[in-house]
Amino acid sequence: MPYSNFEPHLGHVRSTYLPADIFARFLKMKGERAYHICGTDEHGTPILAKAIKEGKSPRDIVDHYHEIIKRAFTKALIHFDIFSRTTKPHHYEMTTKFYKKAKQEGYIYFKEVPILYCERDKIALPDRLVIGTCPYCGAPNQYGDHCEACGRTYSAFQLKDAHCAICGSIPVVKHSKHAFFALSQLSDNLEKWLKGDNVKITRGVKEHVMHWIKEGLQDWDISRDIYWGVPIPDLPNQVFYVWWDAPIGYVSFTKELFDAIGENWEDAWIYGNAYIVHFIGKDIIYHHVLFWPAMLMVNEFKLPNEIRVRGFATLEGEKMSKSRGIYITLEDFIRIWPSEYLRFYWGITTSESLDDGDFNFREYKEKINKVLIGEIGNFVHRVLTLISRGEILRGKIIKDISKEVRESLSRFESLMIKNQFDSGLNVIIEIARLGNKLLSETEPWRNLTSKEAADVLVSAFSLIVSLSILLSPFLPESARSLREMIGFKASFPENYIQLGSLISNEEFISSLLNQVTKHKGRIKPLFKKVLDEEISQISSKLKK
Repeated sequence: MPYSNFEPHLGHVRSTYLPADIFARFLKMKGERAYHICGTDEHGTPILAKAIKEGKSPRDIVDHYHEIIKRAFTKALIHFDIFSRTTKPHHYEMTTKFYKKAKQEGYIYFKEVPILYCERDKIALPDRLVIGTCPYCGAPNQYGDHCEACGRTYSAFQLKDAHCAICGSIPVVKHSKHAFFALSQLSDNLEKWLKGDNVKITRGVKEHVMHWIKEGLQDWDISRDIYWGVPIPDLPNQVFYVWWDAPIGYVSFTKELFDAIGENWEDAWIYGNAYIVHFIGKDIIYHHVLFWPAMLMVNEFKLPNEIRVRGFATLEGEKMSKSRGIYITLEDFIRIWPSEYLRFYWGITTSESLDDGDFNFREYKEKINKVLIGEIGNFVHRVLTLISRGEILRGKIIKDISKEVRESLSRFESLMIKNQFDSGLNVIIEIARLGNKLLSETEPWRNLTSKEAADVLVSAFSLIVSLSILLSPFLPESARSLREMIGFKASFPENYIQLGSLISNEEFISSLLNQVTKHKGRIKPLFKKVLDEEISQISSKLKK
């Protein structure tokens, strides 16, 4: 879930929201009863710190950013069946139920812990409200949880020259009774689950997690001495640590959606009649592969079937940073280029792996101009233009072409189910390349009235029909525009399921060709090239 104190940038969609959207669209295209569930994570110290710094209430901050995040995702064509918020009352109820059940089962205990306290502001100071000098590299003005200069993590008590981020005074040490979640008691259960066959996890992740288990899991302090969050029922003036309440949103948002559409949320999360897939970035593996499954175990909820992890994104080889100006928001990008260009670029360059990816303007221009437009867009436009000029209704579909495409459809489905979306998109590109190769080898434009030209163009047109469907999870608007251009009123899942036979059905293909010849005015290029001046326009805003 996106944290509700930022404006989404190019990197935010790479690891989680775009892959999840592609997968949800693909499943729906197949006819699965699939739901893409998400919402903003709206509690925690960073939001409180931002509110104090800006002289606003935490509610003002999360209300503002929830709308910005939702709007940016909508413009990026990322569709959610529900996009909720962790500040809703039903989420508070679900979070409290998780806690009470864990406590009842003996997995919650209490312990006195030292805390930093500001006597002037009369407030406890969690990590983000403490500033000081990094104990490792000596960088000044670092928060109490990690150093932005050297990347090391530490306790706020380790900071040198620690002072209150609000007023600058030196904090004192006090003690507070906190609730702890006994994660260490669940090591064996988690190890057994991870070694079993009931969960699919991105390659390389299990090894990391098993190493952490072997080292010994630490119990989690789930209390915070702040007022912004879900209140802990038996600890006055404390709220749950944000990583306790946030993942429960997956359940509370499901309940909210299912209550609205007449489904039973317990079928999915308690009785196990659902297939649950999590999409996460690699920075939150610990939370989603250990902490969250442990919470589900003690509450007797269903565990996820798949956890798909992808790496970070850099910009021109540098870590994205708003403070340093190495940053392009989603909305700034979409003001210059169609959002589908970003979907295509990340789609073709992002593997389901822990590898990081870079948004590079030179590569971006090449992927759009040479691959999306050069391979797919130009093929479609050339064929439709030739069809509009010639008499081809008597053509026959070349059998070898149909056979090759049917094999491609089978590979496409297998790759998409396995979350290999970059490879799935490459199958689509291969279909366009097959068509381009056919055109270059036969040159049908030399004699459009010949039998050979008719066969070639009918066969090439059948490839366009397949592209108009297969592109849907990746480029939903362009796929729809292409179907409208060729008069294909596709309905899912019927047309996707029958695609292999449709592209071999000469009667069906002829009916669409009739539409193209009758409505020549609908034929137009699907895409426009990325220009150097557009790149200059957006890159000039970046500080180097």
